[in-house]
Amino acid sequence: MDSAIVDPTAPTGSGPTGGRAARSPTAKRKRPWWSVAVLALLAGLLIGGSVQHAVDDRNAARDLYRTQVVTTMWRILDEEHRQLALPQGQRSAIAFGDLVEGINQDTGVNGQGTLQVSLGSGSAAPPNQVAFSVTVSSAYGSTTVAVWSLAFTSRDTISTDDGTCVLSSTLLGSGRATTNLDLGGNESIQSCLPSWWQGPITPTHPNLGVAGIDQSGA
Repeated sequence: MDSAIVDPTAPTGSGPTGGRAARSPTAKRKRPWWSVAVLALLAGLLIGGSVQHAVDDRNAARDLYRTQVVTTMWRILDEEHRQLALPQGQRSAIAFGDLVEGINQDTGVNGQGTLQVSLGSGSAAPPNQVAFSVTVSSAYGSTTVAVWSLAFTSRDTISTDDGTCVLSSTLLGSGRATTNLDLGGNESIQSCLPSWWQGPITPTHPNLGVAGIDQSGA
């Protein structure tokens, strides 16, 4: 009997003869659900951490700027008190220029080197008033405030009054400030009243126009 020629590549039965079945080239392994959840959680933590870091940096910058503005105002007021205690002919505006230069060089206030304090208009000439404007600028913002001190003597009694108001601030937008400036930390500076540029100087009322301070805050 002649033997049949068998094709060695042809299947010899109706089913697999053993070994691992070939995987379809289009088949994909599904990622376990828990690994997807872990990746989503990690992504959320990274995004949340970045947002929180940005918020912390912003708050730190705001707190530093608040300290710089408030410190500047108090030092201006201290010098105004000193000038008012002098005879009128001995008062000088030069002291205020030296003062702001000292603030710029004070590492306790300007430790990051971003602060620039500049003296604006003002006068120590009126008998009962010393008033100046000052601008406090940093990477966080730029704010111009008016700072004044009043002193009156009556029957050997000295009555004094101090005040500050915001003329303009990049934190409030462009132009003259019409709302109070909130510096955070329960610290705010009221906007300047138009009435403070007119009328007589009294123990409770300045005249910033007499001091030459620009009402627009420019």
